[in-house]
Amino acid sequence: MPIQPIERIHIADAVFEQLKLLILNGEWKSGQKLPSENDLKDLFGVSRVSIRESLERLKCLGLVETRHGSGSYIREFNQEPPFSSIFPIFLSSEKDVIEILEFRSAIECAAAPLACLKAEPKDIDKLRRLSQKMEDSARDTGEAARYDLEFHLLIVKLSGNRYFYQVEQILKDILSTNFLKVINTIGPDVAFLYHNKLLSAFEAKDCERAFQFMKKHIDRTIDFVKQKTGQ
Repeated sequence: MPIQPIERIHIADAVFEQLKLLILNGEWKSGQKLPSENDLKDLFGVSRVSIRESLERLKCLGLVETRHGSGSYIREFNQEPPFSSIFPIFLSSEKDVIEILEFRSAIECAAAPLACLKAEPKDIDKLRRLSQKMEDSARDTGEAARYDLEFHLLIVKLSGNRYFYQVEQILKDILSTNFLKVINTIGPDVAFLYHNKLLSAFEAKDCERAFQFMKKHIDRTIDFVKQKTGQ
């Protein structure tokens, strides 16, 4: 992902988001030295103050560390990060991808029947539009992954359980990376199939089928990722 010049206000926020995605997507690797503040300033076309603020935020998340006299580096993680951060740093292996899918299964299989019970026709229409946008953008894996994530996040939100939704919002960046890696690995066909099945369950207010379809959706995704990656 090439760095894009920043044109909007909230400059430091925009710089921070681009840098964070470069790290989370694995384009900047663990242990890699970052460009200097001056080089980043020129790449982004922003002030050094904005660069410094963005780097400080990355340090607070534990993504970047400063080595005195040497510069800033992507942190290396040779041990499990503390859970208190509630922020998985990298999706560097197939095992990471599968573990995030297992996490999603725990949350979304519980959320699906609740959402099915509570969803109004306008909510189902919004889900259908997101599913259709995903299909329409199937050749653009980044866009397809974005709409796929929005579809699932909306189901979690419609469950009415604030904790399900807040946890997935906290992990939204890592989920975004996961959805992209899954589509790049196995394609979008499994998602298309089960989105339609979920929509049919929601329209029928069949909460049991909503649960079953969500479980099969994620289970089959895990199986196909394992097949493709030899796990």
